[in-house]
Amino acid sequence: GLPAVTFNLKSIAGSALPTITGVVNGAGFLPGVVSGSWATITGLNLALTTRTSGTDDFSAGSLSTKLDSTAVTINGRPAFVYFVSPAQLNVIVPDDATIGGISVQVTTQAGISNVFTAAKATFAPALFMYTPVYPAAVHADGSYLGPPGIILDATTRPAKPKEIILLFATGLGDTIPLVAAGTISTNAAPLAVPVTATVGGLPADVKGYLIYPGVYQLNLTVPDLPDGDAALQLSIAGSRSADGLLLRISR
Repeated sequence: GLPAVTFNLKSIAGSALPTITGVVNGAGFLPGVVSGSWATITGLNLALTTRTSGTDDFSAGSLSTKLDSTAVTINGRPAFVYFVSPAQLNVIVPDDATIGGISVQVTTQAGISNVFTAAKATFAPALFMYTPVYPAAVHADGSYLGPPGIILDATTRPAKPKEIILLFATGLGDTIPLVAAGTISTNAAPLAVPVTATVGGLPADVKGYLIYPGVYQLNLTVPDLPDGDAALQLSIAGSRSADGLLLRISR
């Protein structure tokens, strides 16, 4: 009779072409990516491994443009790849003056993905988050800030009125001096265009600095507000962060 044929399903699955199904801001997970800031790519077969870039992957003071066998181009320029998995990639968008629709493609050992058209803006302010409503924040001493219990096995404390707290954002554009996308800088670089903030509807003094590729630290002074949750919003050059973000305050 005919010989038995055994199919190696793992190798067949691993050889499937990458497919992009979405490209969004890497903090707010909404449309609108920005040069030098985080983007999240979702899809199928985007990588053969799951891991985060480490110092051994960095090249010439920048994040790598390839992690294992996965590379990304945005408008034909190499993006900086920080995290890979079959279903999700986290990358830094390369410098490019194009605003509007841009092309995104992923390349793996199996080949090149479909061309996905993403929206690109000059600014798209978004905060990194602990939960869908509470942003990642710390007190000046580095301790976690937020309602009790929002971080597993960690102590969190609310903000106090007039306290300076630290928030972390992406999508805030250029700095002075200009820092090239993907560059791992040892000096905090102030924003070229100032960011503003409101907490509980009141203006809050805020200063922004790029501290890591795509990550901006915001030093925000909490207004004199009563205890409870206060709505938090960022704005830069007419672009605003998402609605529904909250800051827990307690005297």
